[in-house]
Order: sequence, then C-alpha cells, then structure tokens
Amino acid sequence: MKPNKWMKDMTFKEKVEYIWDYYKIHIIVGVVVIAIIASFVNSIINNKDYVFDFSLIGTSINFDKEMSFQSTVTRELLGTDKGKKQALVEFYMLTKGSDGKYKLDPTSVQKLMVKISAQEVNIIALDKDNFNALAKQGAFMNLDPVKELDLSGFKTERLPSSKDVKAGTYGIDLNKKNKYLDEIGYDYHDKVIAIVSNSQNKDLSIKFLKWILDMK
Repeated sequence: MKPNKWMKDMTFKEKVEYIWDYYKIHIIVGVVVIAIIASFVNSIINNKDYVFDFSLIGTSINFDKEMSFQSTVTRELLGTDKGKKQALVEFYMLTKGSDGKYKLDPTSVQKLMVKISAQEVNIIALDKDNFNALAKQGAFMNLDPVKELDLSGFKTERLPSSKDVKAGTYGIDLNKKNKYLDEIGYDYHDKVIAIVSNSQNKDLSIKFLKWILDMK
C-alpha cells in the first residue's frame, strides 16, 4: 500500500483505523487462509493411524497409566520404527444400575457398537454376561483354527453350534495373574478376552494375545 501524503499527518491510531476500514476484508481472508493452512499442516503432523484397538470393559482402570500402556502395546506390536501407526487402548466403564447389576451406559454401548461395526475394534476384554450375549451373535472369532495360539493351560469359553456360530472356542478367561493388566489397575479377574470376528489386522490381534497372556 502506497501511503497518501495526508496520511503522514495521521496519528498511529488513525492510520490503524484507516487500514482496517479499507483493507479489513483482505486481512480477514488472509487470517482465515493462514488458519486453514496451519490446521491442515498440524493435522498431517499429528494425525495418528490407529491400526490396532484394544477395548476394555470394566469397573476400574488407572487412567494415569492407560497412555503409558498404550505406548507399550504400540511398541510391542509395531516396533519402534512405526511412523504414524499406533495402537489404541480404550476403556468403557461399567456402572451399577438400580437393579444392582453392572452395565454400560447407552452412550458407551452406542460408541462401542459403532466402532465394532466399522471394523475398528480388534481385541476386547469384557465381563462374561456381555461376552455371552455378543458371542451368540457371532461377534467373536473362533480361536480353534489359529495354530499360533496354544490354549492348553488356559480356561476358555466354548460355544455350541447354533445358527450364527460354529461350535468352538471364542474367548479366553483372564483368570491368571496378569502383570500388564495389574499395572493399569484393570479389574480383569472375572473377564474374558476375545478377538472381534470382523476386525482387520488379525495378525496383530494374535500377536497381542500371545504377548498379553504370556503365551509361549
């Protein structure tokens, strides 16, 4: 902008007001464009590519240690040279209802079901009531054909043949001491762990089960 001679006699405040009055559209557009570019660059830099999801349903967890556990899972499954790929650990809290039974709130149920439908959940640890309800609908993978998993020595959850599932092993009881779950304060002793049947990256799910259960 080439200043007019009469602008030399303006005070600083008057010059600012003059520039704003005549160039505010240009300034606003420029700020918006810069903000959009900055947001786009930030999303590229910080965007995470979650390739594995371990969801836990229970009454307690140490949220301060949950992120550290997520980093450990990421390192165990993907190594250190992982780029933007990460593992995700999510906790869904059970709350006691008026009938004295623990259940998920409707919002958590909806979120979890949407994620499962979108093939985003790989492994889930949950109470036996929810496990049985979902397993009968074909929500979990039959572990019997998985040669990499040695289930001897583990208490498992088997289902008989039905319209939606074949007879087989669909879950593993978390009835043994587990140092990883102890560290994050997860109440796992009455829970079952299972692979979601429609999930992607089954190799990572199998690798995770072997690691978390210290399976030889």
